[in-house]
Amino acid sequence: MKKVILMLAMVLSVLSPIDTSAQLLKKLKDKVEKKVEDKLTSEKETKVEEQEENGQTTTVQSENKGSAKDQNKNESTSYKSKFDFVPGEKLIALGDFSTDEIGNFPAKWSTDGSGEVVTLEGYEGKWLMMKDRSQYYIDELLQLPDNFTIQFDLMCSIPFNWGSGIINFEIKDIVDIDRYRKGDNGGEMSDNNINYSFRMDLHPGIPATTSYGSNGYGHYNMGNQHANIDLKESWLPVVEKNLLHVSIWRQKERLRVYLNENKIIDLPKILPTKMKPNLFVLRTEGFEEEDHYFATNLRIAVGNPDTRNKLLTEGKLVTNGILFAVNSDKIKPESYGVLKEIAGILKESNDVKVIIVGHTDSDGDEASNLELSKKRATSVKNALSSDFGIDASRMETDGKGESQPEVPNKDAISKAKNRRVEFIKSN
Repeated sequence: MKKVILMLAMVLSVLSPIDTSAQLLKKLKDKVEKKVEDKLTSEKETKVEEQEENGQTTTVQSENKGSAKDQNKNESTSYKSKFDFVPGEKLIALGDFSTDEIGNFPAKWSTDGSGEVVTLEGYEGKWLMMKDRSQYYIDELLQLPDNFTIQFDLMCSIPFNWGSGIINFEIKDIVDIDRYRKGDNGGEMSDNNINYSFRMDLHPGIPATTSYGSNGYGHYNMGNQHANIDLKESWLPVVEKNLLHVSIWRQKERLRVYLNENKIIDLPKILPTKMKPNLFVLRTEGFEEEDHYFATNLRIAVGNPDTRNKLLTEGKLVTNGILFAVNSDKIKPESYGVLKEIAGILKESNDVKVIIVGHTDSDGDEASNLELSKKRATSVKNALSSDFGIDASRMETDGKGESQPEVPNKDAISKAKNRRVEFIKSN
């Protein structure tokens, strides 16, 4: 298989004609551009064709050679952070590209440019490799309610040229998806000439190990509300800082955005009351030929879980918000908000005991899935005990493997629903 060595780093994108936000971003970038100009010139002349000695390049595989490696084992968890994100109760859209062929464009997505599904050496699953000056979205209107969450993972090429453009994401309210596909801006809802569209731009920084290191930067815009964002060192084109998990939480007019476990913005009155979001878009601006952005694990969910009532009154809480590495009992850091909420309930009701039950989908061997589900339940118990101080004697564990699906395992969304953890009140 022919391997193409590319640089990895990520950002969300949604392009519109050059507007106020783009001009502000340009001003912000120009402050450091002069400082790095000479360095960039020499970098452009260097082709990255093999793994560098410091390990700061990533191999993109355009053919399927089996499962990708697990993520860096030294990745830290966020259990000690203030991450309070809780995903929506009902999963309605999933973009992990698990059913798409390597080298093809995702079957249920649309673009006005090009892209392809790839695997990335050292990282789980399949990724959408995005080309410059293109937009990407699930090809259907989603009809999102007042409360919903959006999560996805981003990366960029390593190294990544400072002069390459941003990636952005946009939450939109459009009239007609057919008109939108054709580039007709008249397909977008608006009020008083302000489009119903929230946009956030992101660009990775430059490692401080170089003589011209710089923080990542970004910008958000909704109508006449906008501001620059200093990403500090939360996203850099180096292995230990390249994977960026983005979490978006909408509650009526309020919008919160998290990068990894850090809350970047919390805007209580940013979204118009008349806005009915129905499309989520990633978009890239122009970048150097060797640079790319990558995205995967898009999860869009609706509803505001009543965790307390379900556990204490109904006696059973089911959550898809505790996520694990593929074929592993390692809990992902973005699960912190759900664990924190459950721990809070157990602390308030210190006489309640629970049975924690793990469930898997039907992929793989039945016996292996049963063992995995038991291990995952134990991992949840250990996290609640060691990280949140819940007495281990109040928690029992069990696992059912694939034997009790919530829904038939017919597609990626149904399988994601079946991968769950249940908390059953036992007293």
